[in-house]
Amino acid sequence: MASWIRPSRPGAGSGAAAAGPAPYGQPCRSLARVLARAFRRPKPDILDLGPRCGDSVVYLAGRGARGHVEEVEPPRPLPERGPGEPVVVPPRFALDQADASVDVVLAWEMADFVPPERLREFGAELVRVLREDGWVFLLTFATRPCPEEPLPRYRLLADDLVVRLSGTGQPRRRFAHQNRDLERALAGAAIQGIHLQRNQMREVIAVKLPPPAQPGHSQEQSRPAFAAASHGTRGRK
Repeated sequence: MASWIRPSRPGAGSGAAAAGPAPYGQPCRSLARVLARAFRRPKPDILDLGPRCGDSVVYLAGRGARGHVEEVEPPRPLPERGPGEPVVVPPRFALDQADASVDVVLAWEMADFVPPERLREFGAELVRVLREDGWVFLLTFATRPCPEEPLPRYRLLADDLVVRLSGTGQPRRRFAHQNRDLERALAGAAIQGIHLQRNQMREVIAVKLPPPAQPGHSQEQSRPAFAAASHGTRGRK
């Protein structure tokens, strides 16, 4: 795990792409909304999962974030068990962060490399490390683009613009998860928008909800207002 923090530069902008010719990249409007909420706090804690991209580290640090990188591997499929064979329990998927310690988790495409039987375990760990009103950002394909590939990296060019970089690690099997399975996996958080891009990639964002009210005590549980992106879908299929 690596962490960084660097003071904001004088005159630094809001994170939108600079004027002039736009750099090559993939627009991510939902990511921009998540980061805009995060930067309402003085020094938001942002957790970047997967292969490290140095340019993204520099970008977030320049925006004044207190960042954390975990080059964690997605959970493996459960091993097949034959008749009479002992049950093999794989290591639990766990992040190094403490409970309720970050404002944003950038999980990128990692969910697509998590087998269905371990998706809830993966999602529960993302929600665990989030503070109340913290956000999860996922990129996940609606259909499996290829059987397997290395986990890709993402380079942040602006709050709303990223570049997908091919991974260099071991090829891993990809899975296609339905919207309802992602929603169930993120129990304790509420999906606020699912935006389907032209390349069939979905931008999924979810916010962590307050804990349930204790019996005998009233507690208002309202979601932060969030307008889902146009052309997007919401919730269950």
